Amino acid sequence: MSRKERYSCTITRDEDGRVLAITVDATDLEEGQRRVRVNGTRAARIAGPLHDVLRAGGVTGRAWTAARPITLDQVRGAQVELLLRAVKPLQRGDRIDRIAEAIAAMSREEASYWHAKSTRPGGLRALRILLTAGRAR
Repeated sequence: MSRKERYSCTITRDEDGRVLAITVDATDLEEGQRRVRVNGTRAARIAGPLHDVLRAGGVTGRAWTAARPITLDQVRGAQVELLLRAVKPLQRGDRIDRIAEAIAAMSREEASYWHAKSTRPGGLRALRILLTAGRAR
């Protein structure tokens, strides 16, 4: 049996179907748990890029709209976790949009690389600077 990180993504919607929150739960190789949650306007802003990542990973439209968590493979799960972690502290909508779209457009290898780098001090900041071409916060 191979050991892999496990990921699930839960999308919380209001009664009209609008995205209210996005949560990624991860279990690492040592069974440690991580959770990243993005609420409100950030969640709504990243819904499109997130949907692009999930669709590229084979997630169906039915799973996208369902209330239950979506199980993700290791690569897509890492990319979704990176997406949420990268935009979570941001305030400006244009930066949220630019970073979310750039992460959604990353190759599997690039997303895996940045996911690994994001756990190191300054890793997420370096990614944000790269993706926004050094523009001010």
